[in-house]
Amino acid sequence: MRFALLLLLLSGFASEAGAGPYDGRYRPDHPSGDSWDCKSIGKDNGAVLLTSNIFFALGSRCTLRDPVGVSGMDATLYDAICRADGEPWQRRIMIMRTETGIAVIQKGARISLLRKCE
Repeated sequence: MRFALLLLLLSGFASEAGAGPYDGRYRPDHPSGDSWDCKSIGKDNGAVLLTSNIFFALGSRCTLRDPVGVSGMDATLYDAICRADGEPWQRRIMIMRTETGIAVIQKGARISLLRKCE
């Protein structure tokens, strides 16, 4: 029930703010990602959901604020306010379009390559 309410809220945010440049469901862009379920959100081996201002993955949800385009890179830098089980935390993330989906880049050279679900 909580999961259904969360999805309803997420879809409401997306329709209010309009479509974002990276909206969609994603899975890891490597062979192990082939077994991920693109229909399930927030479950083990379930898709990562990105809406115009929310990044929702297993165990965490980030609100994306203050987008700044990165010139010449087809990328956007965001302030992300994230929450998991404890207190919220803030970080800067860059989302960049790739041939198969997106790259999510965080401080410390943490790069997650995500392939768009079909």
